[in-house]
Amino acid sequence: MISKNIQKQRTFLDPIHGPIKFNLDDPIDNLLANLIDTKEFQRLRRIRQMGLGWFTFHGAEHTRFGHSLGAMLIARKMITHLSNSFEEINKYKAQILVSALLHDVGHGPFSHTSEKLLSFNHEQWTKKIIQEDSEIHHLLLQFDKSFVDDVLEIMDHKTKFLYLSQIVSSYIDCDRLDYLHRDSYYVGVPYGLTGSDRIIASFEIDRDSKRLVVNENIGLDAVIHYLHARYSMYQQVYQHKKNLACDFLLKKLIERLKEVTSKSIPVALNNWLNIDGKLQKKNDLNSYLDVDDFFLLSCIQNLAEDSLCEKILKDLANRFTMRKLFKSMEFRHEVKRETILEIVDKLNLIAKDRGLEPNIYLGIEQSASKPYEPYQITDKTGKAIFIKQKNGMVKELSEVSGLVKALSQENIVKTCLVFAPELEDEITNIKGFQELFK
Repeated sequence: MISKNIQKQRTFLDPIHGPIKFNLDDPIDNLLANLIDTKEFQRLRRIRQMGLGWFTFHGAEHTRFGHSLGAMLIARKMITHLSNSFEEINKYKAQILVSALLHDVGHGPFSHTSEKLLSFNHEQWTKKIIQEDSEIHHLLLQFDKSFVDDVLEIMDHKTKFLYLSQIVSSYIDCDRLDYLHRDSYYVGVPYGLTGSDRIIASFEIDRDSKRLVVNENIGLDAVIHYLHARYSMYQQVYQHKKNLACDFLLKKLIERLKEVTSKSIPVALNNWLNIDGKLQKKNDLNSYLDVDDFFLLSCIQNLAEDSLCEKILKDLANRFTMRKLFKSMEFRHEVKRETILEIVDKLNLIAKDRGLEPNIYLGIEQSASKPYEPYQITDKTGKAIFIKQKNGMVKELSEVSGLVKALSQENIVKTCLVFAPELEDEITNIKGFQELFK
């Protein structure tokens, strides 16, 4: 006899975490599954996780869709573990899981790369999608009329209890625990392997401060390793000089596209180019969501093939689609900004002599990140990592670990000279020039 109590399930087979299952008879899981089916969330299948990283690391074709599912799963694991000693967290399970699932839904094409291109913040657009007339917005309202506000409070770090936001966004959260492992896997390097299960097992909620803390006995070493793993990923992968060269090329292409008119530019792309981070217009949301990686790549390919396209724009589009990338040389940290600007002025003259437009075919691309920032009394977000010591005292991580204290004083700034390959011989043959670069 077949049981009538068979659960309705949906399963996503994830290469990092294995099966991610949703019990559709459970109201929270059913909501999560329905949110995944919205057009706004499905769009994340067409947004690459690592921006233009696939130009450098050919395996980096993974998307924000898979990462968002992974972040939600890790948040679920954190809740399950924490509920063993702090049952109260289950009251907020839905808000936490939805926030984890939707935390990246506002990303533009090529993820963080487009943020630099048009000076907007994906978190603003995430909140806009949740607040305005979207499929996601209506599902949240159907679940609970106050649910939209509850989710936004978690994302804005305005919750009554710090741990609610810390699970989703802090120095050690469901987001980072997923993307470091996921990016390592697809890039083919071991740097981001963090031992997330050990870290999750060490989490506790401090009953006085309602803050997420790490049990020193269980997780201190794992957390220190995690911070070093993140540091290594930025040094070796995210801030790779080839990635910076790719970003520079796309930036110059977009700048040129905004300067000149072309019959190859669709209305949707023109609308997107003119958003510029402004959130006032009611139709901005649709204009923003219309453009994803596939759409932008198709537009760039059309520019490359358009016989009437402006000469420089067509050339940049050709270089991008054919992966004829610019070269990149990383300056030594001790080289002063004044020296760098003098060098660029000098090299722009060389570019001009070669018939290449200065400030388009040569320039500077910079990337900066902070491995860890200690707690500041003015910081109300609770993003710093706190350690619960054997004696029961809670201290901020940099007070406990000398290694982390040193790491917190490190500011990763990479400055690269980026230029068209045609200039390579003349640039590298300048006397004394090589000494300025790594």
